[in-house]
Amino acid sequence: MTTPPFSLPGLRVMLADAGQRRSPVIRLELIRLRCQLVDVIDLVAEPDGLTAALERLAPDLLLIDCDQPSPRLLAQLTQAGPPRAVLLVAERAEPAQMRAALQAGVSDLHVAGLPPQRLGAVLQLALARFEHDQTLRHDLRLAQTQLAERKLVERARGILMREQGLDEEAAFQRLRQLAMDGGQTLAAVATRLIDADQLLRPR
Repeated sequence: MTTPPFSLPGLRVMLADAGQRRSPVIRLELIRLRCQLVDVIDLVAEPDGLTAALERLAPDLLLIDCDQPSPRLLAQLTQAGPPRAVLLVAERAEPAQMRAALQAGVSDLHVAGLPPQRLGAVLQLALARFEHDQTLRHDLRLAQTQLAERKLVERARGILMREQGLDEEAAFQRLRQLAMDGGQTLAAVATRLIDADQLLRPR
């Protein structure tokens, strides 16, 4: 027997109900799965209450049950605080709406309803996709930071080569020694050197 990749018992779920009359069935299935239903938001009575509820309750996963992902609904998702797994169940959705939903942070989108017996597997899929997306975003930010830092170091090395007559290796070793002596990163030392060069350079 394989172990499920994500544990559902104790998962804090918030249900946003847009009047599809499936809320009681979804609630019962969440109870059966031993999820913690933190609240049910009535999007018919409070069409603009989603963002505030997310900020107040901070669920692990948001489950939206709606007719279709409207721009009004997706705008609230975009404005919500920290990212979280979002499962959206809709009766219908055009391709443009699907793309907009994914851009707004929806982890998984199911069209034409969702059989209750499949809810557990779909919740796990939404969690897996959310984690995968977060990993990709983290890796992208890390790569962008490393590239920016590398450019700073290259620029600072060029300044040392110009001002002190050093070759590339000697200039790099000089930067490295400055970083070690000051307990700073190469990027921090490079930034200080670039700032100083700009201040001292004749205008």
